[in-house]
Amino acid sequence: MTRNWSAVLVLLGMIGMVAYGCAGGTASQPEATATVKPAAKTSTARQPVEGSHTDRTYIAPNARLSDYKAVYVAPPAMDTTEERNEKVNEFLTQLQTTIQSSGENALRNTRRFELVTTNEQEAKAKGKYLTLRNDVLVHFGSTAARFWVGMGAGRSKLVVVVSLEDPATQDVALKYTGWGGAVMGWGSQILDKMRADGIAIEQYFVGLIK
Repeated sequence: MTRNWSAVLVLLGMIGMVAYGCAGGTASQPEATATVKPAAKTSTARQPVEGSHTDRTYIAPNARLSDYKAVYVAPPAMDTTEERNEKVNEFLTQLQTTIQSSGENALRNTRRFELVTTNEQEAKAKGKYLTLRNDVLVHFGSTAARFWVGMGAGRSKLVVVVSLEDPATQDVALKYTGWGGAVMGWGSQILDKMRADGIAIEQYFVGLIK
């Protein structure tokens, strides 16, 4: 009988040690690495910030755009989740031109700057100038083969991160992450929607300039 009680006590002791390890061992566990979500200032087309228009907008607190006489509109940086081929590259080039010209025209129409140009040397000649940058990601929603022959492409997505930056200091004066795309559509409809979204994003961004 004594031997049985001894065995029971040993078993209870082992259970208690396991229970203590489960309950009290939390502090000794390695902490999970926190995933840092992109903020409006650090947003990129590949890792865009989410949320409302306000959440996706960064305005430098001490930015004085009146100090700048010119804006250089840089060629948008184009990226895609699709495999590159001649047709995909052709559309990306078309969209690049659309976005760049839209940004240029919208900025010029504000009449806030003496010069808005796609020639960086012309902007430099004015002295202190800003650079308009666009970081663009295109997701067609299907394989390139299906897309270009006009079959249903499924959900498409366009991400445009547009910013005004001081090339001399690398400071960001204004930045906005815009979204576009379509849930469903045929090839030509998807392309037209992306072009329209690209123009709208540029216009919205320029409208943020105070």
